[in-house]
Amino acid sequence: MKTRFWELTKPNTSRYRAEWAHDEMRLGEGGGKRLTDLSIVLPGDSIQDFVWTWYSECCVQQHVLEMFRNEGFTGFEIKPVRARYEKSSSPPPPLWELVITGWGGMAAEESGIKLNEEESCLARHYYRYTGTDHPERIIDVSRWDGSDFFMVWPLPRFVFITDRVAHLIKEKKLIGARIVTPADLKKSDGFTPGRLSYYMPDMRAKELGEPLGIY
Repeated sequence: MKTRFWELTKPNTSRYRAEWAHDEMRLGEGGGKRLTDLSIVLPGDSIQDFVWTWYSECCVQQHVLEMFRNEGFTGFEIKPVRARYEKSSSPPPPLWELVITGWGGMAAEESGIKLNEEESCLARHYYRYTGTDHPERIIDVSRWDGSDFFMVWPLPRFVFITDRVAHLIKEKKLIGARIVTPADLKKSDGFTPGRLSYYMPDMRAKELGEPLGIY
């Protein structure tokens, strides 16, 4: 059966991974939510089509964003990125952070992921989920909203994409990212994602997260 969904993820090498410019950014109480746009320091003096930070934020160059818009891809918003090279005073090309707003719902029960109530504190919005024994079963198609870019809870830093997006990236030979099947996701002992509002615009996070108690 043809794979319908993919994960868009970082290259195996960390050579091009961007550092946060910590002195230019502010975090909310407890450090969960970023209050400012992304400010990063790029290694070397050149960048790829996709740029990832050590915290798994995904950024794209302007020409990539234009491709996505021309294709009518859905499920994301953008934020400007303030960037500079670590080893060059020349300004890098414009970068945009992809903020995923598409929704794949809660991870399917068949994946093995479930809330660990004993280790969670719902009053403090601390959620601890078990890991997955079957990553290939994480996406429940019935919960997917049809977006080309989407997240599945509790994996907010995992960018899932449709075949349409995967095909474009491969066709245009864009560099700086890998496309893997959900089955290739690394197994984890568990997930502690915090709140959905840490990752999505507030109104969207409230719409999706409030009924689920994860807003």
